[in-house]
Amino acid sequence: MNDASRYAEARLLTAKDLAGSFPGTTEGTAASKLIPELEEDVRKANLGKQWVYRSYDDPMTSEASVTAEVSSSNTHEFDRPYSRPQHATLTIRKHPQHGSDVIMSIERGQLLCRSYSGCKVLVRFGDEKPRTYEAAGPSDNSTTLLFIRGYSDFVRRMASADVVRIQAEVYQEGAPAWEFDTSGFDPSKLKQ
Repeated sequence: MNDASRYAEARLLTAKDLAGSFPGTTEGTAASKLIPELEEDVRKANLGKQWVYRSYDDPMTSEASVTAEVSSSNTHEFDRPYSRPQHATLTIRKHPQHGSDVIMSIERGQLLCRSYSGCKVLVRFGDEKPRTYEAAGPSDNSTTLLFIRGYSDFVRRMASADVVRIQAEVYQEGAPAWEFDTSGFDPSKLKQ
């Protein structure tokens, strides 16, 4: 538990085991006092690991397209034919042809957001009040993703929030909200 050369996760497990197995002893008391510090060390060590950053060359421009993706920490299960729990994905993209985008996608189902008429989504950054953003479906009219307008405002607010919740209407499913752990987002990794 006191060996700083060991991983924080291992030290935390040892401390919790000592505190739980030997309460009131010198070792148990010392372990109890160390647990909050080790929990913070574990949190810092894992900060941002939920983000997946990708880069690929756009074949038309030979320039880089970069994305940052995070899966929702919660799931929703829809009625047939879209049953089974599913996550949503939040993607931040910079593309040489299409510009900068905030994209939310689901695995199965029908987001009610058309390319020609658009829609509104409710977004909550951390503990702030929810904000309404305009959104649009893709030009091919597929129903599993939508583009949230206001890239700069969205990314600025997201960078200072550990959690982002997005509520969007889904055909015959109401307006479920997906929650994304956005802590540790690194905008510098989106440089083209």
